[in-house]
This record gives sequence, structure tokens and C-alpha cells, in this order.
Amino acid sequence: MSYPNPSQQPQQPPWQQLQPGQGFPTPQPAWGPGTPTGHPGGHVPPGGGGRGSGRNRWLIPVAAATAVAVMAGTVWASISLVNFGGPQPETVLPGNSVAFGKVDLSIDGNQAIELLSFLDQLPDEITDEMDDTDGEMNELFADVFTEIYPDTRKSSVEEWIGDRVGGALWPTDNTNASEDTGVAGAVALAVENERLAEEEFDSLSTDQEMDYEVVPGFVLISYTGAALSDLHDQVDEHGTLEDAETFSADMNSLPSGSLASTWTDYGAALEVEELAQDFQTDVGAEPVDLEGRLTASLRVDGDYLEVRSDLLELHVDGEDMSWLSNTSNEAVDAIGQLPESSVAAIGASGMDTALSEAYDNGSLDFVLDDRDFQMMESDLNSIGAHLPEGFGALLGSTTAYGITGMDGEDFFQGTSEVPFEYRAVGGDEEVLNDFVSELVGDPFTQPPGVNSDGDDVVVTRGSAPTGVLGDDPVFQQTMQEMDDSFVAGYVDLRQILEQDMDVDVPEQWGAFGVAVSVTEEGGRITGELRWAPSGGE
Repeated sequence: MSYPNPSQQPQQPPWQQLQPGQGFPTPQPAWGPGTPTGHPGGHVPPGGGGRGSGRNRWLIPVAAATAVAVMAGTVWASISLVNFGGPQPETVLPGNSVAFGKVDLSIDGNQAIELLSFLDQLPDEITDEMDDTDGEMNELFADVFTEIYPDTRKSSVEEWIGDRVGGALWPTDNTNASEDTGVAGAVALAVENERLAEEEFDSLSTDQEMDYEVVPGFVLISYTGAALSDLHDQVDEHGTLEDAETFSADMNSLPSGSLASTWTDYGAALEVEELAQDFQTDVGAEPVDLEGRLTASLRVDGDYLEVRSDLLELHVDGEDMSWLSNTSNEAVDAIGQLPESSVAAIGASGMDTALSEAYDNGSLDFVLDDRDFQMMESDLNSIGAHLPEGFGALLGSTTAYGITGMDGEDFFQGTSEVPFEYRAVGGDEEVLNDFVSELVGDPFTQPPGVNSDGDDVVVTRGSAPTGVLGDDPVFQQTMQEMDDSFVAGYVDLRQILEQDMDVDVPEQWGAFGVAVSVTEEGGRITGELRWAPSGGE
């Protein structure tokens, strides 16, 4: 059967290279060209949609926070009614899939408690605008479904729709199924009443380009009947994703209580000629060989909302990430030593040793091209920071940088007068002084001061309070359980939103935190991004 065409699919995010300390490659959407991105199971790229004005544009994590808040608001009435069992989308999708994503709102009791605790932390500006709801969790999917299909009634949809949805892309030689893209895709939407679900879809207009099929526990949705037929052929040949050993191991390593998760196998995806061509176009003229897998998840802790990404067995042009195993886990402690007035801070530990090894074995080639690398090396040689020893002279064993105050005009226009503090444990004071005065100094302003504080070399501009950031309760709330990270960052939303922003109670917005850690062998690189609100008291 056919059904109405959802909204047009936005362009897929580009493949990206990993750069140390700068995040992770953007995972590809888990559904193929022409698939229903507007559907409840659709993948919405970050930053999608129009921009608001006034205060709405400063509700920084609004979409995620509001969704989680609404979910939390349903818990009181629905916690005893939630179905904790039932099949997962991976049980009906092909085992040779190269990308997968799902949302699972069938929370258990522990998750319910965490959601309610997080709700208590949200700023009043979010909770005051939340609608009271006394329904079950699948009301969220019913709301989305009726928005996509305005001719349906929410009360009718609630009778059959489930609380899980997932989708996948898999390679295929069937050109009708792939529409000449080399991959086919489908969405699996959980249903609680298969008969009512089929009646609902039967009642929808048939003058569209999508097809569906109701199977035990799910309605399968794709852009052609050929794709759905190919799905069954692939399952017959490769089994389901649930039975795929690598996929299951990767997904089982995700944090418990994840509300949404994705998985991508870059190596397998790039074996598809069409995907490899698109990837090569995105990364530029120089061929790049990328292997590895990525998982991502969204979960709620009582104190924060967290997005986590894990890069597994990453290789770029044959080089693995083992050199990162020489880092240490003192990044959070490093930024905790910055002044308590720090608006934004970043820290790293053990990067001097890791970068020295990467320099020696050529692993930095994919970070900087030859011309940029030669320019950097020449500049550092001019101040006596000869590589690879120069990494230690500039960075020390641990490094932290923080913006220690805000003037609205200077901060947002990025002028050179923004106050800051830089700390390098075991750094070389003479080299850092030359670096500041000769390479980054402004001839029209007073250069920052360079001094020693015990084992630390400290570079400062402006004055700062005597307290340290690590004593701030919001910092502690945000950065808790991140002690094993070699790179960490912190942004104090309270101070930022005080700068002429139309937000009623800036101190309720808390902070953002980010951390990157690596296993001893470098086989797993984990990134965590958190928002820890401090309102609701």
C-alpha cells in the first residue's frame, strides 16, 4: 500500500575527519534517499528548522530539553502502564545494515526517576511552558504522526502506535530498491495493535510514493515496495541486525537507559561505490581511507542531559589512534584549577607525550596538510620550541585555558582584550613568553603576563577572583564522572545569558560540559556532551 509523502528530506551531513580534541565524524542518517525524514522515525539533522527571534533563540537546548521534559511529565500517570517488553527495531531490519538509529521511550522505573529528577532541574522558562499531560509515553509518537498526516485523529493513532521506532540503511544490488544509490532503507515503527495499524494505513491516500507493510510488532515503511521486498531478501540472507555480532556488541556497550541511539559502520559503508564517491567529494581531492564504527546515544541523568559518541577501531589512511593512549586523565582537574570566574574553559592532559609520538610516526599527517605543518614547525623553531620537544614546552603535561570574564561587546566581537588565563604544568616559561610576544602578541596592546606558579607556567590577561572553578557546584554537577578524560571543556551559560539576553533567570540555565576519553589501546574514543541545568529550586 502507499501512503502520504512526508516532508522533503534535508541533505545528509557530510562525512568528516576526526581531529584530536575537536569531536567526531558526523554519523550519516540511518535512512536512505527519499525516506521519510519527517516521519516519527525520521532523522532530523542538528540545526534544522527555522530560527526564532528574541528569547526563543537563547533557549539553547530547547528541542531536546523540552522533549525530555514532556516525557518526564507523563511519567507520573504512565509509569505503571509502560510496557517494558516487546521487540526492538533491530529484530526486523537486515543484519548487513551499515547505518542504524532508533528512539525507544519504553522506559523502566530507574529511567523514570532520572527523568523526574532532571525535570526538577529545568529552568522555569521551560517548565512554565510545558503542557500538563496525563497520557502514556506513546502520545509523543501519536502527536508527531498526526502532524505528518493531518487527516488522522490522535485518539485513533494512540490505539495502535507503539513507543519505539528505528531505521536502517543496507547495501543492495537491486537498483529498483536502491533507486541507483547502492543502498536501500526502511523505517520500523512499533505498533501495539497490528490490525488497527493496518486499517489506519489503509485509510490513508494511495496517491503517494511510499510503501508500507505491517509485520508482527511493527509497520515497515520505505519509499518503494521494491525496497521492502529487498529488506526481506537481505534478512533471509544475512539475518537481522539483532543477530549481527559486531552490531550487538557495539550497541550493548552504550550507556543503560539511552532514549535514542545510532550506529554506523564506516568501513562497510565505504564499500558501497556510490557512498564512497560521495565521501571522497566531501573530504576533498586527496583520497582518504576511513575504517571504524561510531555509536551515539542520548540519555537523561538526574543532573544532566547527555549525548555520547564512541568511535570504535578507527583507522584513517591505515593509521590507528593508538598514539592517543599516551594521554592521561587529568583534563577535568586541569580546568578545575582555572579561576572561578571562567566563562568558558578547555583543558587537556598528556597531549605533549601523545603529540610527540604522533609527530615521530607521522600520525599527524591527517590533521594538517604539508604546507600548514611546515609553517607551524617553522614558527615554533623561531622561538626555540623545536618539535617534538616543543610540544612539552608549550603545553606542559597538562594544559588549561579559560576566558575569565565577559564584557558583552568584547566577548561577542572576539576582540583581543578578552581576559583569560592559560596554565601549562611543566611548561617552559621562556618559550611561552616568546610565543606570546612574538607569535600571538598584538603590537597595539599590552601583551599578556607570563609567570610561574609552582610547577605551572601561567599566562594571564586581566584580573580574576582568587577562587577556583573546581569549587563551583554547577561545575561539579556538570563534570561529574568525567575524571577519565584527556580533553575536557566547560561553558557557563549563566554568565553568557546575563549579557543583555532576554532570559528571565540566567542562573537557572547551568552549564555545558564536554569530555573525550580513550581506552588504553586507543581502540575506543568516547566523547560526552552534557547540559546540566541549575533551575527548578
